[in-house]
Amino acid sequence: MTAYTPLNGLPYPQATDTADVPAHLQSLAEAIDSRTVLRFATATARDTAITTPAPGMVAWLTSPGQLTHYTGTVWAPVAPVPVFLYNNDAGTTTSTTPAETLTSATGDPLVAAFVAPPTGKVIVTVGSMMFNSSATTCYMGATVKKVSDGSVFLASGIDRAAMIIGTDRASTSSQFLVSGLTAGTAYSATPTYWSAVPTSTNTANYDNRFIRVDPIY
Repeated sequence: MTAYTPLNGLPYPQATDTADVPAHLQSLAEAIDSRTVLRFATATARDTAITTPAPGMVAWLTSPGQLTHYTGTVWAPVAPVPVFLYNNDAGTTTSTTPAETLTSATGDPLVAAFVAPPTGKVIVTVGSMMFNSSATTCYMGATVKKVSDGSVFLASGIDRAAMIIGTDRASTSSQFLVSGLTAGTAYSATPTYWSAVPTSTNTANYDNRFIRVDPIY
């Protein structure tokens, strides 16, 4: 009768078992298979292959290059992994509503993709060197969206935005908590830019822009 190791429950034959080396090796290989670091191209490929994951399973995802583990409820990153994006190409806007792209800048929008941790909470930080062409306010915020359908989870707003008032160029940043995210679900955080005054002579200017998303565990 097959016996099992005390810690991982791996099968091994007894002296009284029928001699069948291929069958015994297959049994051992199948038991070990789910305990190794599994490798998949994407989360979708992982979820298709593993329909009933067991707590403690570990899987590497080629895209986005992340090691995940199954908590018993969701697949989550093995360790907190901040997402950081940076753009040093300067740009401007005259928009008075949050815009994800700037005039004369390349590389926009800066879409910081992340997976919500088991707590459903992340810290989003945005920052830039900013100034306005007149003595008024320019803002830099961020919009959080659900990747699967593009729906807005948290809209950009003044109460969470970095801001500068006036024509003097200065570095500024803002950091805010996003909570209530669905654990294991893919989201994105994208910087937004806008000016307080809608005139053709008023321009909000940005340079050395960044966004960072830090999961809270």
